[in-house]
Amino acid sequence: MRQSQLLRWGAGALATLLITTQGYASSPQLNGEITSGLWSSNRMLDDRHAVSSNRLKLNFYWQASDNLQLRSSVSARSSPERLDGKREGAGVDELYIRNRNWPCTPALGKKLVIWGRADGINPTDLVSPTNYRRLTPETNDQRTGNWGLHLDCAAGQGRLQMHVLDRFRFNDVPLRATPGVQFIEQDSSVRPTLAIKYDVLASSADWSVSFIDGHDPFPTFALRNITPQGITLGQYATRMRMLGSDLTLVRGETAYRAEIAWVDFQQASAASVARRRPYISLIAGAEWYLGDRETMSLQGFLRHLRSVSTPSSDPLLEQIQEAQSLVSNELDTKQYGITFRYARPLLDSKAAMDIFAVWTKPRGDWMLRGRLKYALTDSWRINTGFEFFRGPGNAFLGQLRKNSLTFVEASYLW
Repeated sequence: MRQSQLLRWGAGALATLLITTQGYASSPQLNGEITSGLWSSNRMLDDRHAVSSNRLKLNFYWQASDNLQLRSSVSARSSPERLDGKREGAGVDELYIRNRNWPCTPALGKKLVIWGRADGINPTDLVSPTNYRRLTPETNDQRTGNWGLHLDCAAGQGRLQMHVLDRFRFNDVPLRATPGVQFIEQDSSVRPTLAIKYDVLASSADWSVSFIDGHDPFPTFALRNITPQGITLGQYATRMRMLGSDLTLVRGETAYRAEIAWVDFQQASAASVARRRPYISLIAGAEWYLGDRETMSLQGFLRHLRSVSTPSSDPLLEQIQEAQSLVSNELDTKQYGITFRYARPLLDSKAAMDIFAVWTKPRGDWMLRGRLKYALTDSWRINTGFEFFRGPGNAFLGQLRKNSLTFVEASYLW
């Protein structure tokens, strides 16, 4: 289905939603947050220090009738996160209209899709793109939604979620500046993505199975041009299929979590495009509730990659392949490690502390992240924290060493 056909069909569906709407409208609700902070570094793998970052986020909600809802989330920022050096940016994170009167609740527009029940690492979460260069303490603030048709249907004991997405966007990943190499960021025009998830919330266990037929949000490097001054690299969208599942089982004061994903890639036919390694990723562990919202979790993970043949022995293409393997964490055939998290409230719940760590083999790289939030009043918040990356420079976490940082931010909410 072409994008124009999908958009015309979506417009017709929207008109049907409006026609079938009954009831009366409530008053629109608007809330937001404005944040200003100072960071010791950025997430661009460069040598800049003492970086300022400012963000504005507005959330809009309107119950247009008994069944029709409109939701929107927009943001603007002044922060170093773009390869062209510009600081200012703005965009729509979510914008969709939903009718709750039908057996399959439809939502049309841009909607954030976040999957996975594991803590911190979610192998099945491959739908909505992430900006890993964005300076924000909250991981979800690095995400943006997907344009398309979103269905949420009652099916047996659970819910069947279907997403038909007509626009594709890559993850924004940190890239080290290399003399003689120019990188062009341009989202590919590809066939629509289909993402399906059957999700069950039960008294004994919560679980889901999921499937994606689309393209990997991590960009694949492609050699676009060679000149005497250097080379130009672009982004190629590698076709991907994912089959996954997750589980949460609560017994007493302990929650057991597991998540698994099988990912296969359809390699590009051109030798100038880097190869991608299909993989199976598994993470499992437990979270203990220690009282008064104090928790501790420990997980183990395993990632096994299949080998793929490279069509060329050209030294330049081999270097591009090595860079691709580093960015997409496809260096080692067998990867394993542990994650740890400790979180608790402080000062009569006016403050909250969170510590998260990842240690991985076979290269021994690791990451340690800490957050401390404090509510001065109902409207004012202070947020401070740190992130440290260590390990060999040719390791997935080790190569992010320059992105180690500390920060302090002040936010006003209304």
